[in-house]
Amino acid sequence: MINNDNIAHKVSFPRSAEGGRTTVAANFLSTVFSPALVVFYTVILRSYSIEHSLKFLWTSFFLLVFVLVPTAYVFYLMGQGKVTDFHMSVREERIRPLCIVFVYCALSLLLYWVLGGPGALVTLGSLCLALTGLWILVSLWWKISGHCAAMGALAAVVFAHPHETLIFILPPLALMVTWARIRLGSHSLAQTMAGFVLGAAVFWFFLP
Repeated sequence: MINNDNIAHKVSFPRSAEGGRTTVAANFLSTVFSPALVVFYTVILRSYSIEHSLKFLWTSFFLLVFVLVPTAYVFYLMGQGKVTDFHMSVREERIRPLCIVFVYCALSLLLYWVLGGPGALVTLGSLCLALTGLWILVSLWWKISGHCAAMGALAAVVFAHPHETLIFILPPLALMVTWARIRLGSHSLAQTMAGFVLGAAVFWFFLP
């Protein structure tokens, strides 16, 4: 059996295509729906409901600070050999980087709020921060799926603020991402399901 808590494939970004077309598809899905990119998609969706004369600038600033900078940090860690891959597949490797990202995002969110950023994005940032904190806590003992947690959060946003087309597209996408994480041996079914439930619960109960 695969020990999901101690996976140590020496891979890069994206993972090699060994295993045929299904592995290529799983790699593609894991990359396109990585947590950082799902946050990007979620911010874009929420930005449509923002009524602010400078919402484009505030949204762009949010994406720069809360998506691009943490992503660049992970690439830096990869270049330094401090994490195995872009998805931080080894559980023990992800704790310290996630803690650093958490502190950075908390301080950045405080600054964003003080500067007068749109309330909808401040709330979204707070929920992302809360979800990241829970992800870190669980990761101390168990390798819960960050991909599926992000998809659960996106699902809550879509259903709380209905987007007619996405309501029908998102469920199969979530299933495909779940399949991809299991297919690559990164998570068990329980770890993917727990991630999805965690992300959906945090956003569903606290999203205005």
